[in-house]
Amino acid sequence: MLIGLCGSMLAGKQSVVTYLVDCQGFSRLHLAPTASTPLSSPAAARSTPLNPAKGPECNVFSQVEELVDHITKRWQLRWVTTDIWDESVLEKLLRRPSFFLVSVDAPLGLRWQRCKMRCASEGQRAPSLEEFVARNDDQLYNRNGGLARLIDRAEVRLVNCSDDLEQLHRTLDELDLPNEQRLRPNWDQYFMRLASLAAQRSNCMKRRVGSVLVREKRVISTGYNGTPRYLKNCNEGGCLRCNEGTTAGVGLSTCLCLHAEENALLEAGRERIREGSILYCDTIKITQVGISEVVYSQGYGMDVETAAVFAEGGVKLRQFSPPRKGLVLLQSIEGSQPCEIKSQSVNREVFAMPVVHLLDYVAGNVRSLANAVEKLGYRIEWVKTPADIEQAQSLILPGVGHFGHCLSQFTEGGYLEPIRKHIQAGKPFLGICVGLQALFEGSEESPDVPGLSLIPGKLIRFDDGSKSVPHIGWNSAKVARTGRADDQSFYGLQDGSKYYYVHSYAVPYRIGTLEAAGWTAATARYGDEEFVGAIGRRNVLATQFHPEKSGAAGLRLLKAFLEGHEWGSPNSQTEPDEGLTRRVIACLDVRTNDHGDLVVTKGDQYDVREKAGTAAAGLVRNLGKPVDMARKYYDQGADEITFLNITSFRNCPLADLPMLEILRKTAESVFVPLTIGGGIRATVDADGSEVSALEVATLYFKSGADKVSIGSDAVVAASEYYDKGKRLSGRTAIELISAAYGKQAVVVSVDPKRVYVRSDSDTAHTTIQTLYRGPAGEDRCWYQCTVRGGRESTDMDVQQLVQAVEAMGAGEILLNCIDKDGSNTGFDLELVREVKRCIKIPVIASSGAGSPAHFAEVFSTTGTDAALGAGMFHRGEYTVKDVKDHLMAQGLLVRRLEDISVI
Repeated sequence: MLIGLCGSMLAGKQSVVTYLVDCQGFSRLHLAPTASTPLSSPAAARSTPLNPAKGPECNVFSQVEELVDHITKRWQLRWVTTDIWDESVLEKLLRRPSFFLVSVDAPLGLRWQRCKMRCASEGQRAPSLEEFVARNDDQLYNRNGGLARLIDRAEVRLVNCSDDLEQLHRTLDELDLPNEQRLRPNWDQYFMRLASLAAQRSNCMKRRVGSVLVREKRVISTGYNGTPRYLKNCNEGGCLRCNEGTTAGVGLSTCLCLHAEENALLEAGRERIREGSILYCDTIKITQVGISEVVYSQGYGMDVETAAVFAEGGVKLRQFSPPRKGLVLLQSIEGSQPCEIKSQSVNREVFAMPVVHLLDYVAGNVRSLANAVEKLGYRIEWVKTPADIEQAQSLILPGVGHFGHCLSQFTEGGYLEPIRKHIQAGKPFLGICVGLQALFEGSEESPDVPGLSLIPGKLIRFDDGSKSVPHIGWNSAKVARTGRADDQSFYGLQDGSKYYYVHSYAVPYRIGTLEAAGWTAATARYGDEEFVGAIGRRNVLATQFHPEKSGAAGLRLLKAFLEGHEWGSPNSQTEPDEGLTRRVIACLDVRTNDHGDLVVTKGDQYDVREKAGTAAAGLVRNLGKPVDMARKYYDQGADEITFLNITSFRNCPLADLPMLEILRKTAESVFVPLTIGGGIRATVDADGSEVSALEVATLYFKSGADKVSIGSDAVVAASEYYDKGKRLSGRTAIELISAAYGKQAVVVSVDPKRVYVRSDSDTAHTTIQTLYRGPAGEDRCWYQCTVRGGRESTDMDVQQLVQAVEAMGAGEILLNCIDKDGSNTGFDLELVREVKRCIKIPVIASSGAGSPAHFAEVFSTTGTDAALGAGMFHRGEYTVKDVKDHLMAQGLLVRRLEDISVI
């Protein structure tokens, strides 16, 4: 996306740029002024440095064509520029669909006051009002390049009436300039525009209304209001009621005009209107059997009565609210007093999307939850104070991490009682993960911290005697029917679906106990322990799993909750394969290629450059664009996506904006867990300030990551751990992040390689006997840990490292193997078995996968919790679905792919 800003002098363009850069992750582009730059562009003197170094690396360009080429190659990133000197520059930018123009203006008197303040601060003489008006007129209306022509073509026109930056930022947040729907309409916008176009054919004297009937995103029919065919048009006197200007609701029996919906329904015919059809219309009055949802844009005098009829008929009613365009008074968006502009006539009507309130108390990746809710057609309002909960109709409480820490934050923030009152008032409430746990009486994790006690029961820790803890991965949520004979699904839960869990504590399920208190429970089984996966009663729903990370199955549950469908569509009634599935993870190694673009690559023993003898010899291997490939693997059924930023150690992570943007873009359409690795460590920012590893991780979590992967720094931390006699410091990245976000949020990536020895006495490290002999026939080896991408070896074996990081609070091990990397010969089974023997936390096997059989082999013979593939997927030799199909054929439990298009 490229946002171009234009407008009158001192209107606040630079403040908007600063907001986009600092708060929305944009990068600024400069177009150097030339001799032909219009004199009416004072921005040329301020926006571009004097005598700038030019080139893409500086984001300064001599020609607009160079700038356009730069953003075309990086269209997935966020860019902003104010250097639009004239219409010739604008025309070239408008050729790209990723560009849109925004103007910024302010009242003339206010801008003159700003000018006087700036001149005073710079020790310059302020112009008189007459002089300022003359300059303003010349800038806007100069016949050789006045900016009025540009402003007239802006898609969004901002009027900035305040000098309060905090208020400006709040209103810009509400306006949501980076909304992708400004570039490409979603289905609601698309069909509503067709309805508005149909309305232009209306012949009714009273009102123009258009309607479009849709099923499965395809147009069935259109209609507009007016007199029937073969009768005189209403606007020609055909309908006396309309032509006499009769009041709404009076004399309806004499009106000859058909409604737009009637025409659309008649045109379609009953045979073409099936369940699931959606009616888009400017205003709402009628519907018909088979219509499941009505989307409208404009209010009508009988909206309340219509809504009641639709609710009784089981038809969902939703008001359409596109991103705001046209003239926008920034200070009026959130209810404050607008400035007076007597010469302007402004349409202040705002279409309201259904609102969901979400409580964010730094609970990890809440961005993905917001993305999921927004994908389903709802707008997020963030709860910032306890008073906000009182205004909420639907409330979602997400949560990850430590039970006591989360509940203490709720209590200290004053949220517990408002949450309790919200639930008791009968308003819709959804708790996720710790949000579910908070509803119970308490947890073994924090015995002294009470829960809300709205549901009987306490959480206990999973037994790790025979299984990995935390419980991470995809498991069932089977509704315990306890006598219910019908086949309806509970909030869209399907017995045959799998949902994403990540937790160490759970509520044991006891048959009939929760049901006796009126609750409906859905359960999952981990080993021999059955626990509560979801629970609900009337207005309350809570899930131990993360619906926003559970693909189509999770979106189906969220949709049912948001629409209030406690019992709905038929349950699949397939006998579920209970238990945790084997996770198949797609890994994308991301780095900057030789042209400066972030690409997916893959190495052979960590060497990512093309081999000699090829046309691209010596260049970074380019296998595709990160966001596109992540979405492809999600569509193929990948259970998780891992990004490893393998060049991040060369740059400050906080300046690594392209990687953050990749996460943001991926999280908008990929609803499975996302892991990011590379550069998660304490650092020094570009301005010299120290930044902790926790702050760096928080930046990635806010951008859409669910887990962070720590590599070389884990080896350093483990070495210090042993040097101090196995005492924890509390200051390592692993400890800080796991304490704040929970163990499940921290993955440690291990890069070992084999070192062969003749006997155990040849080394102080733990050895294993191997079936694969060394170069001199050795039958024993130890696994030496490396750092810096395998380029440096250390005096630490893999057993020491994984046991140390487990003690520090790591929740998972990503187990690579330098010897196997890029070999396509299968995983190092001996290494995986040895690491599984040493620790209780889950292990992800990595390096060496070349075929689906290799996944079946590692799952069947090592007990690994997950397995990761890269090159075999990137090269198109096999898909994730190919791997899962093979695993199912071998009798291994995997998550089946569900069609997200039906949500």
